[in-house]
Amino acid sequence: MRSEPRVLVIENNDALRVLLFTILRHQPLSVDTAAHFEEALEKVEACDYALIIVDMDMPEDAGQQFVSTFREQRAEAPTFILAVRDPNGNAYVDSTLVNAVMNKPLEIDTLAELVRECAMVVPPPEDPLPCPPSESDVRTKLERGTYLEN
Repeated sequence: MRSEPRVLVIENNDALRVLLFTILRHQPLSVDTAAHFEEALEKVEACDYALIIVDMDMPEDAGQQFVSTFREQRAEAPTFILAVRDPNGNAYVDSTLVNAVMNKPLEIDTLAELVRECAMVVPPPEDPLPCPPSESDVRTKLERGTYLEN
């Protein structure tokens, strides 16, 4: 099992979600993704994340709903939440529930550095949840042909 900080990317746009996953999995991080509110909630109930990147432009204010629900259900979690939004859109961001906001379009190098640095400073939980392997761990093992050996 990897000891790197774990990051969750919540993005409903398939192409952008895959792009973010691909970029971040090459950082010293374990990366998971979620395409919608319900999937994101399932993942945070099963695992502790140092950092969560949330698309605030998802339909029906799903990004804000996720952040509110997460902060309510996991108030003790030392998770850093990065909200990403279109500055010309109507997405509401409650600044009391997120730690930082980035505007789209994202500058990939800046995002990767910010994510890496933020994830590294979040202390691990004292009693961590027993997380399943991250998507980035599974992908790496599949690429190396070692997934079925373990």
